[in-house]
Amino acid sequence: MGPSDPLAVHTRTSRLESLPVEIIQLIFLHSLEVNLPRASPRLARALSNPVLYTWLIRLVFSSTNPGSREGFFTPDFLPPPLDFWALEWEQRQKLQSTILACRWCTLPLMRRCQREYVDHAIRRKCADLVFSEADRRILDSLDTRFEDLESCDKAVDGRRGKGDLVLPAQLPDGERSSSSRSFDRKVAIWFHFGAVQIREPNEVYYENDLFRLPCSVAIGPGRIPDKVLQEPWSDAQFEFLQLLSSDFYLDEDEHSAERSVEITTRLIRKHRIEPFRRLSRMSFRAANCRVPSSWPLQASHYHLIRRYAGGPGDPFANCILNERWDVIPPSAKEDLLRLTGTTCHLSD
Repeated sequence: MGPSDPLAVHTRTSRLESLPVEIIQLIFLHSLEVNLPRASPRLARALSNPVLYTWLIRLVFSSTNPGSREGFFTPDFLPPPLDFWALEWEQRQKLQSTILACRWCTLPLMRRCQREYVDHAIRRKCADLVFSEADRRILDSLDTRFEDLESCDKAVDGRRGKGDLVLPAQLPDGERSSSSRSFDRKVAIWFHFGAVQIREPNEVYYENDLFRLPCSVAIGPGRIPDKVLQEPWSDAQFEFLQLLSSDFYLDEDEHSAERSVEITTRLIRKHRIEPFRRLSRMSFRAANCRVPSSWPLQASHYHLIRRYAGGPGDPFANCILNERWDVIPPSAKEDLLRLTGTTCHLSD
């Protein structure tokens, strides 16, 4: 350890800080005290480890679907002392909110964890399935699909489709039924959501037993962090927000919507039309409602748009009329139409 190393500076340290790094890390994994690194620079350095971050994300954000209860959380994927099923839902919810707010919890890290999670799910749950040679080659080379997520299903309307990639598979000969079907299972992958499903062939698609990361607790979702809902409103922020929006909550209460109301007000006052437009096209859930819905708008926002309007063709008025026509109150509609220079008799 060189003299320039900050850990070599002779300052008074606590007993915890004096322990070897490996012991500090083990204590951290036992306690799951995510705020421990903030206690001192020495602890922060000891716990600033991408491997630890990966294990925490696997522990806290992996789905709790029935299929993951057996043979999924192997020691090579989630080593002791971490125990996925030992977490109560309240603790998982709290940890999700805390970790999402951490500076180290970034979109690139989450994407890498998704890639590793999907690989692990396929290894553990598809090992006995029989694929065609062409389909097996596809499963063995998914990297390019994860590198280009532009065309992938993002559940823009709040609902996922049947899968970005769906491959047929057969059960081993000894497990096959006497059915005349040419295949026994469908393996579906959603790349943007880091999700895998192994389902029986059916014309009707049911979203059950889905292996997914990140995944919130249905009855107690984690909170979308402030860092993706503020300036500079970059593409990376919106991609992270899109990933979290259908599962993690925006507002505590769907009716008061205090958080989103404040954000919308700020965007209108600062004339930030691009983030406003992108948010208005997305769906979000509230902590007290599982069903995603459009970004909340209230009567006060229509008044603000009129107040801060930039003249004929105002972009905020145009955006709301184009994106929310069916839910705008008639009186506000008339005012917004006038701002855009459009005439329309709503009573006709």
